[in-house]
Amino acid sequence: MNSVNVNRPGGPNIMSFTIKNIHCESAEEHFGNNPVPCNNGDVSVEWLSTPKVNTGNRAYQREKVATLIWKQGILYTILINVFAGIPEIHIRVIKTKNGYKYELIDGQQRVTAILDFLDGKYSLPDNMVVDGCDIGGMNVGMLESSYPEIYQRITEYRISCKWYENLTDQQTAHLFIKVLNNVNGMNGQEIRNAVLGFYSDYVRNTARFDPHELFTRIIEKKGKKEVEALKYFSPKFTLAGRMEVDEWLSKLVYLWKNGVTKGVSKDKHFAWVEKTQIDAGEYVDGFKDEKEINKLLNFALTLLKATPKQYKVNLKPMVSLMLVLYANDLKTRFGKIDESAYVRTFFKVYDDWSCTDKELYNTMTTDSGAPMRQFKDLFGGENSNAINTILKVLEHELKNQGKKAFGIIEVDSRPTFKRADIIKKWKEQGYKCYYSGVILTEEDIAGDHLIPRSAGIDAGGVTEYKNLVVCKQSLNNKKSNLDPDIFKQMITKVKEDAKEAA
Repeated sequence: MNSVNVNRPGGPNIMSFTIKNIHCESAEEHFGNNPVPCNNGDVSVEWLSTPKVNTGNRAYQREKVATLIWKQGILYTILINVFAGIPEIHIRVIKTKNGYKYELIDGQQRVTAILDFLDGKYSLPDNMVVDGCDIGGMNVGMLESSYPEIYQRITEYRISCKWYENLTDQQTAHLFIKVLNNVNGMNGQEIRNAVLGFYSDYVRNTARFDPHELFTRIIEKKGKKEVEALKYFSPKFTLAGRMEVDEWLSKLVYLWKNGVTKGVSKDKHFAWVEKTQIDAGEYVDGFKDEKEINKLLNFALTLLKATPKQYKVNLKPMVSLMLVLYANDLKTRFGKIDESAYVRTFFKVYDDWSCTDKELYNTMTTDSGAPMRQFKDLFGGENSNAINTILKVLEHELKNQGKKAFGIIEVDSRPTFKRADIIKKWKEQGYKCYYSGVILTEEDIAGDHLIPRSAGIDAGGVTEYKNLVVCKQSLNNKKSNLDPDIFKQMITKVKEDAKEAA
């Protein structure tokens, strides 16, 4: 034990306490009455493998990125390069009704490298000789049965640690980000995911743990290697275990929420994620925009599925973000879009304004007034200048090519018919339902768009008398956007089936 004095500069000694060296075997004898929240100590690999120790990825930790060679190197350190030792790990102590449980704050990759071997997930490297024993290529079962003493060296290996008591979730995340990692080597999304809260949970779960269909993973071959890839995005959307999908999703939400024209930066993105989840933050009690974002992801999935094969290679992170966000803007402004037509035009603009033969990019400046480069080069940036220049080109082509080229279907802004017109049409129909032919009372009538309003103004889906039919209220709800003739056939078939059953 080490006695520590804390002195106030220029003043007397104000505190004296003892930092304990706590070993895992007797750890619970010390917890609960420590004068300091952090103590030194060590743990055995055997203790780390017990159920009460959570060595899995926590919300504030990164995805696992350790390679097989790196993991085997940890075993090499334990059994051969014993002079080096495995670096210190950090453990959170959590009091429960039944005693204590433990959470690995830092050192997850080091520890799981050992535990993965003990769980039989990989074998030792070839040509590995320990004390004259050739254990190269052995799995854990072979090692334990052939050389039990060497196996025991692994399970009894001790790693120095720091124990932390009484830390809140936010303090733990702060410790991981600001102290243990100090943001060094962490990318933007790894830092953002370390902010705990409902929004961060949504991003993690939707991108990885219970992924939306948009983020479906597949295995692809690259030479002799098999790599994980995203089914609907470009093969160039690299997955390296650094929360790349989480980042794409969080940027989509950020730009949707804060305005795409403002762009996105690492610092502003982090500040927004943090601000929305702290006390009095917008998402402190739940991610209230979840339903809207899920709708946006469903729309994105439709767009990516509609992308022709020759353009899939272009569906890298920034291109796919702009593809989705601009389509969503058009839908908001005009009512509805034909996804296939929109996608084809978007990538035609992409090709035309990137073509060095046409040099269309030389006819326009960037949003800031600088000379414009090829259109494809703009997607390397996420700042407002790059994004607004992309939008500038798309709006220019929208004006030149017209709404139809971009798949825009303008919907009549009037959602319902006037009651007086509904009654007039009901009388014209002989008081019968247009679809079923059943006599209706005035209390049970509803005005329906014969050509669905969602079909758009050009297709005749208008809220005008010529497009009005009267039907039973329940049938109006069932018809939704179905073709009127098909719906009539469905009603007739139901009637016929009912007669046969009787």
